[in-house]
Amino acid sequence: MDSTIIALPQSPEKVFGFTQSQFRRLDALYLQAAGHKTLTYRTVECDFDEGIASYTYYQSEKHSPYLQFVIRKVGPRTLMFEVYQQGKGRAYKSGLFDKAHDYLKAQIDKLSA
Repeated sequence: MDSTIIALPQSPEKVFGFTQSQFRRLDALYLQAAGHKTLTYRTVECDFDEGIASYTYYQSEKHSPYLQFVIRKVGPRTLMFEVYQQGKGRAYKSGLFDKAHDYLKAQIDKLSA
C-alpha cells in the first residue's frame, strides 16, 4: 500500500458577487463624510429575490437620499454598479466596482469640501 497523497491543483475560480472588502470601502466613504459632518445617516438594503442591494447616504435622517450606490445582478455572473444622486437620478453606471466607487468618492469629496 502506497501512502502518497496526491494533491490536485486548485482551479483559480473567479469570485462572483459583491465582496466584504467592497462593502467596507463603501462604509469607509460614509465614515469619512460623517467625520466631516456632511453625511449623518445611511441605510443598507438587500433584495435577494430581485438581485439588488443598495447602500444609501443621507445628509440627515429626515432628508431624502443624497447618494445611493446600487449593486444590481444583470446576468448569471454579471453585476452592474450604479450611483444615483439627488436631483440627477442615475448619475453613473459601470460594470466595474472601482469605477463606480471612484465616482461616488468624488461626489462625497465635493460635498465635504
